[in-house]
Amino acid sequence: MKKYVIFTISLISFYFILNLIIGSIVNAIFQPDWLMAWAKGQQVTGTVTFGLLNNPIDLISLILSLVISVIITSKVKPS
Repeated sequence: MKKYVIFTISLISFYFILNLIIGSIVNAIFQPDWLMAWAKGQQVTGTVTFGLLNNPIDLISLILSLVISVIITSKVKPS
C-alpha cells in the first residue's frame, strides 16, 4: 500500500513540475516558423493518446513523470 501512495504522489507531483518546466522552456524558445511542426506534434499526440491529450508537452511530461515515479517506487522497500 505504501508503494502505491508514493507512486501516486510522485507521479502527480512530477507531472506538474515537468509540465511547468518544459512549458516554460518551449515558450521561451518558440519561434513563429515552428507552427507547422507544432500542429503536426498535436496531431501525433492526439492519435497516440486516442484524443485524450492534444498538447505534446503534456505527453512528454506524463511519460517522464511515469518513468521517474517507477524508479522512485522501485527504491522503496515494501513494509
